[in-house]
This record gives sequence, C-alpha cells and structure tokens, in this order.
Amino acid sequence: MRKNIIIMLSIFMLFSFEIFSEVGGDEGKASDKPWHLLETCKLKMEQGEFGEALNYVNYARQVHEKEMSEKYDYLFHAIQAKQVKREGDNIYSVYSILKERENYDACKILDDIFLTHPPIFFDKSMEKLMSWLKKRIVFPETDFLTGKIFFAEGEYAQAMHYYKKAWDNREFLEIPDERFRIIYAMADTALLLRHYDEQEKYLLLVLTEDPIYGTTSLESPTLQAMINTIEKEKNVEKFFLLYRHNKQIALKAYIDLTKIYMDMGNYQRALTTSSLAAIIIISSLDTEVSKTDYNYSYNNLSQLLNKLHRKNEICKWAEENNFWQGLINFADCLSASDKRKQAKDLYKKLSQSLPSLKYAQEAAYKFRTK
Repeated sequence: MRKNIIIMLSIFMLFSFEIFSEVGGDEGKASDKPWHLLETCKLKMEQGEFGEALNYVNYARQVHEKEMSEKYDYLFHAIQAKQVKREGDNIYSVYSILKERENYDACKILDDIFLTHPPIFFDKSMEKLMSWLKKRIVFPETDFLTGKIFFAEGEYAQAMHYYKKAWDNREFLEIPDERFRIIYAMADTALLLRHYDEQEKYLLLVLTEDPIYGTTSLESPTLQAMINTIEKEKNVEKFFLLYRHNKQIALKAYIDLTKIYMDMGNYQRALTTSSLAAIIIISSLDTEVSKTDYNYSYNNLSQLLNKLHRKNEICKWAEENNFWQGLINFADCLSASDKRKQAKDLYKKLSQSLPSLKYAQEAAYKFRTK
C-alpha cells in the first residue's frame, strides 16, 4: 500500500503539467475551479481510483493557492494608493474610495469575501481583513479529502496527519459545520490506530458545542433532570414524553462514547451519553413523522415506532444513522446501571414496535435474558 501512495505522489507533477497546459485564457475553464476539481476528486474516490483522486485534490490545492495569492497581491497594491491610504483602516471607507476610483476588480474581491464574512467579522478593519486573506491560502477541504484518500488506502497514520491539518485550519472551511466531519474522521481513525484516549478526546470535542451535555465533570441542569426522571420512573414513557433534543450532529459522538464507556465499565457515564442519544433519536423521528402526518402528535414510544412501519424512507435514514442501535444501547445501559425495570420496559417496547426485524429480535432476546 505504501508503494502505491508513493507512485501516486510521483505521477502528480506530470499529471498537473498536463492539466495546466490545457487551461486557456485568463479565466481558465469551469472545470479548473478548485470546487469543481474537488467534486471530480470525490467522484474518482467513489470509483476507487485513488491515484487520480489524489492528483485532483493536489491540483485543486495548487489552483486555490494561486488564486488566493493573486487576490491578496492585487488588493494589497490597490490599497497602497495614496488616495486610498488617506481613508484610514475602515473597510467601508476603503471600499467607497476603491469604487470611486473605479477599481472594480478590487471591489469584486471584497464583495466575494463579504458573501461569507461581512465587514463586522473583521471589526470593520481593513488591516485585519488583509491578514485574514493572507492566511486564506490554506484550503482545509483539500486536506480533509487527502486524509480520506489515505484512509481508503489503509494508511491511517497519514490520514490522521491530514485530518489534523484540516482541523487546525477549520476556521477557513467554506461550510463551518464540516468541522464535525473532520472530528468524526479523526475519532474513527484514532480507533483503528488503537489510540483510544484520542478517540474519546475527539468525540468529546463535539459535545463541547452541546450545552445540554455540560462537561465530563459537571452535567448540565437539564441532563441532571433527565437522569432523575429515568431513576424515579419505573418505565421510560415519561422520559420520552418530557424531553426533546435536536442536536443530531452530536448523535454519533453519543453513540460511540456509549460504547467506549460500556467497554470501560463506566456505566454512569454510559447512561448519560446513551440517554442523550436516545432523546436525539426520538426527537428526530418525532420531527420527521410530523412532517408527513399532520394529524400526528407524540403520545408514547410504541405509537411513534409503529408509525414508522409505513414510512420506508424514514426507516432507511434511521438505520443508516444507527437509530435502532442507539435505542438498544440505552436499554443496555439502563440494565447495566441496575435500572432493570426501565430496561425491561424499553426492551419490550422495542421488540414489539421497532420496524427493523434484526433489532426487534435483539430487543426480544435481551428482554428474556436480562
């Protein structure tokens, strides 16, 4: 595998030369835009052509760096004009004088920046904007895709290197929420590298953005109330009726952390993570069913799960996101935490109402044996 990666890298320069030679005119072709190149890279990955995918992602990085350097240099020289410098550091003033001087190329560069980063992001300071633009030469999306290519080739250490590089430059992601995909990629890779402490650390990074979780040493008041409800009731109905949480991006972190804590024998921590996973799952299902059934309102868990039997798209989406496993995990954690009545109640409801035969049978087995 390592030899394959070396071969990929060695042919990159030749490939890049061939592509560059095809670019005509000042504007180039649409296919030579960084984002189009990344889409081609993803397509090549899906086709299993990892060598070509690596070529495309490296070429996209080169094109991006060239574009950003040219924009920075052009704007830097534009604001050096005496008439512009007299306007001071205020972005609005600088923009106005550039427009007055009919420097529309400089204005276009600023307009493109303002689409995602308004002047207030830079404290209306032209100096801060220029500092940001100089750093914008980084392209974390290319590092993330490079990591995925190495991961697909089984080169996990190399993959982690590029994932960490993408994470370090996450502030420059075009879509900020992509940072969660980077975190999960690092966590999954850490697991394969058997760096279990790192895996937990990366998953906990996701939860720092979930106020309901609190911290590992201090649970939020809402989470404490949720656990109290579980402990006081003999079944799970009141728990699922009272609470909703729509932080679906955190679901994988809660499910994966639950497994980590169960394997460690830390059942209290596992209960907190599995309960939040379960509430996210029920909240998500509740929302999706409501979109397709205007007469629906949540009454109990069995009613919601039975509604899913006629909704194939929701069931497919739920299975792809490990919803059924998350609910089974919650019952397992209840049982491991000596909350056997609540666990039995949940196993029974899941065995009778889950739309997945596989997980319904698992729940039925555990209802009989735990």
